[in-house]
Amino acid sequence: MVKSSSPTPSASSLRRFLTLGTTAARIGGSMLGQRLFRGNSGMDWQPVGHLLAQVLGDMKGPVLKLGQMASQWQGVLPEPVAQALGSLQNRVPALPFVHLQSHLREVYGADLGLFFQHIEEKPFAAASLGQVHRAVALDGKALVLKIQYPGIKAICAADLRQVRRLLPLGRLFGVSAEQLESIYQELSDTINRELDYAAELQSLRRQRSHFAAWEDLRLPEPREDLCRDGVLALTEEQGHSFAQVGEAAPAMRERLAMTLVRWLISQAFELGEVHADPHPGNFAFTPEGQLIVYDFGCTQYIAPSLLSAYVQTFLALQSGSTEALERGFQALGTRQPRSAIPWELYRQLQSIIGPLLQPGKHWDFARESLHEQAGPLIASALTAQDSLQPAPATLLINRTLEGHYWNLCRLAISLPLADQLESGIASREPSSS
Repeated sequence: MVKSSSPTPSASSLRRFLTLGTTAARIGGSMLGQRLFRGNSGMDWQPVGHLLAQVLGDMKGPVLKLGQMASQWQGVLPEPVAQALGSLQNRVPALPFVHLQSHLREVYGADLGLFFQHIEEKPFAAASLGQVHRAVALDGKALVLKIQYPGIKAICAADLRQVRRLLPLGRLFGVSAEQLESIYQELSDTINRELDYAAELQSLRRQRSHFAAWEDLRLPEPREDLCRDGVLALTEEQGHSFAQVGEAAPAMRERLAMTLVRWLISQAFELGEVHADPHPGNFAFTPEGQLIVYDFGCTQYIAPSLLSAYVQTFLALQSGSTEALERGFQALGTRQPRSAIPWELYRQLQSIIGPLLQPGKHWDFARESLHEQAGPLIASALTAQDSLQPAPATLLINRTLEGHYWNLCRLAISLPLADQLESGIASREPSSS
């Protein structure tokens, strides 16, 4: 939801640091007081989640991005905190257009009319690092302009330094120092990727070239004559919001789901990268059933060795062998050295996920709700925290897979997921032999 106004993100780094520091002190004091009077078992996390969502929702830049990312850390943060932070995905206030005009005039010149017939002042999308405005080029083509907030690069550099200083607060939530370092690295890498519009342009070019023949997939076309530093100009690809996809006919949802899965698999096995922002706001669909994908600011390279490790883990889940699953997690780098092997967790993973990944099996995302069966898994995963820690290279990929699990639940169809994965693996085998 876009609001009409918001504080400019160019507020001084001192003020932002004081805001973060004060919030950290309030949270630390609240948790210390609760522990003194209630003990760990009686902790009420709701006020902590509410405070974090309120403060981060009013700030742009890395701290807002951190809050959005944190909402997906099931099993890392207490559920009430993750739930409160989840509201940040759709509660990003917009910056008034007057704050963007000076930047636009710097990169295009004083007369924007030499490049555009019109730019809508009200954004139709706002995010942590920039926002999107509709525009019309001089040739009459409908465009969208993705515009970085003024001074956002300097804000990000300062915020990342402050976040690193404050990140030890996460130990109050029971997060290990290794996890905190991985979280910081993921945040820093994500921010730097999303600020690099030149890299985003290259990623979009690669995707458009590779999937040019796919009739069921539509990607924006860059208007490179109108792209500038901190501004991406793209064709406007109109479609129905993915949030409404559950209302579509079953045949339409099945077509969209197959396109989504085939696209993800083809990226990984053919391009060696993946569009790593599965938020439903980055997807839409046409009345004809084409899948539209927006925003290529967050793509993740997948090293061949890492892709092989994911394939090994998939095959281990299929096989039912806990020993094979142990080898798969070792290959992924998630197994901690000199720690106990979590055989019970492996058995639960095999029993719950293994049957859904068998050849010829259709995974019914309308009925077989993995998240509803995950209670025992979460308890076992918490017990196995000393044994299993996500490797830094897997963090963003794992969150992408989790996000698309929820997108497939939203589509609520039955899908031969294992067969599609096996096709992707087979397509890779000749080049990897």
